[in-house]
Amino acid sequence: MRKPIRCVVVSLGCPKNLVDSEQVLGWLTQSGFALTNELESAEVVIVNTCGFLQAAVDESLKELRRLARLKKQGNCQALIAAGCLVSRYPDLVRKAVPEVDDCVGVLELHRVAKVTAKALGIPLRRQEVLGEPPYAPRIVSTPGWYAYLKVAEGCDRTCTFCAIPAIRGRQKSRPMEELLTEARELVGQGVRELIVIAQDTTRYGIDLYGKPMLADLLRGLVAIDGVKWVRLLYCYPTAVSHRLIEAMAESEKVARYIDIPLQHSHPDILRAMQRGGDDGFYEQLIERLRMAMPDIAIRTTFIVGFPGETEGHFEHLLQFVKAMRFDRLGVFVFSPEPGTPAAQLPHQVPYEVAEERKHRLLMEQRKISRKRNQSFVGRELEVVLESFDRSKGVYKARSQYEAPDIDGMVLVRGERRRDEQLGSFTTVRVVGAEVYDLQAKFVGERRQRDDRRVEHPVGNGV
Repeated sequence: MRKPIRCVVVSLGCPKNLVDSEQVLGWLTQSGFALTNELESAEVVIVNTCGFLQAAVDESLKELRRLARLKKQGNCQALIAAGCLVSRYPDLVRKAVPEVDDCVGVLELHRVAKVTAKALGIPLRRQEVLGEPPYAPRIVSTPGWYAYLKVAEGCDRTCTFCAIPAIRGRQKSRPMEELLTEARELVGQGVRELIVIAQDTTRYGIDLYGKPMLADLLRGLVAIDGVKWVRLLYCYPTAVSHRLIEAMAESEKVARYIDIPLQHSHPDILRAMQRGGDDGFYEQLIERLRMAMPDIAIRTTFIVGFPGETEGHFEHLLQFVKAMRFDRLGVFVFSPEPGTPAAQLPHQVPYEVAEERKHRLLMEQRKISRKRNQSFVGRELEVVLESFDRSKGVYKARSQYEAPDIDGMVLVRGERRRDEQLGSFTTVRVVGAEVYDLQAKFVGERRQRDDRRVEHPVGNGV
């Protein structure tokens, strides 16, 4: 009997892409392929690319070129390009990286096993599932204590700077019972934190049920035994309703955290972006959130250098950030993406000017972040221990106020690592504050409030 072909999946881009990669792993396994996390030993390398911005396009092509060398220097027999970049620029991928054996777009990922077998010139050992792409089986690649729950694919918004609708299509929500079933399975595997994601989580359910259903889904998720935190990412500001805020505030299982990309504050720029709301609406929204949940951490992102943005428009944004005092803030320089209306707008802002504005905004946010972190000194926080830095003798942890990978950390001074502690929830006292990170120490004998052990997932190359 022939030994199974070993595949490795390299995932680039956002958490939504990561969930896609986890589904790819499931489809490969279902079709008889083996998985590995060692690039050098893999016979098939699949790269799930990102193509949202030009910087992501460049990164994806660079990674494909790097991995293409494995066809000459390693065991690699087939290199497959997959995901957003393939959907957006299929000809570019083949021209820029001729070593790529085949491509599969983001909406065709369920065909990955068939494409892989074709590239190798072998028959599939098992037939693919026909019909609608199944979301399971999915092999989770995040640490065992948290996982992303993607509630919808695509986007119905018409933001003039964004290429996502052209890449991923219109929004298609997943049925609520299907999501709750997956969530229960994840919790059964040891997951304690569910992170709800989509291109626009707040529109979840409109296409299926005729109305937004995120609040209902949230109530269903927190009712699952074993769930510790449920976290919301990618919420569109004008769709954060009173009903959603009530659903968040009524359960301690909902992390006091929300990600709301505002993109700008000035009405002129927001209109040009085709974004809903304005600075007045946003101010009221932030006030409602903080009234309902006084300790909520609000994360947002802004775009600077959008076509037509004057120094006055930017100053408006700068003053808005000073007044709102966001807990977390990211800044992007406008990227004129081909095929988007904004790329054709007049009065494009020079890149150097946009970069300088980004720097000024981030410097202001550094002051806000440091002061915000200083307010935590002396307080006790419940955190999840995620890794141990042997060189510094500290655990890297997160509280409910930090999302994985995008926010700061709680650095907890502790003794030599014991593997069984990673993934456990415990109480720490904050003793110091940096610009983005908190310094803490264990309370008392470091008695764990939740000693349920979380097994580490088997490495799978994602």
